[in-house]
Amino acid sequence: MERNSVSAAGTTGRLAFVGFALALTAVLLFGCSARYGRLQGDTDITRMFRNGEVLPDYQYYTAGFQRIPYGIIGIKSAYSLRSSYWQPIDLTPTVLNQVIYRMQTVYSIEPRGAWIVDPEGRRVGIWYSSQNWTKVKVDKDNQVMVVPPKPPDFSGLR
Repeated sequence: MERNSVSAAGTTGRLAFVGFALALTAVLLFGCSARYGRLQGDTDITRMFRNGEVLPDYQYYTAGFQRIPYGIIGIKSAYSLRSSYWQPIDLTPTVLNQVIYRMQTVYSIEPRGAWIVDPEGRRVGIWYSSQNWTKVKVDKDNQVMVVPPKPPDFSGLR
């Protein structure tokens, strides 16, 4: 009889521990999780970049070498970019065509375009890179943080 009471106490203890561990995990996942935006792939954005179209209401930035970047973003004028990794560039259709040609030739990559969207799905900018994911965060004061793409190797493979 004593053995059954020890077994029951052990089972109760294990269940209590498992319940505590699950509750702690839920608190950590939901209580401490940051809300991030994302990229939303769009063939129209890819086509726009490849056609050398520069949107007038956007400020453009590059990641990597300015003459041969591995990523280009445009941020709507209602927002400001908060980053030391992205460098502003005065983009014209001619400069954009030259930069894209160099990206494709030097890195042997096929960049793709995407919308940069905030956690609510609002479009805050555009993206052009061979990497098709990043983290995006938009502060209450419309400051956008976009993690730059990783540099491609010279074969275009990741």
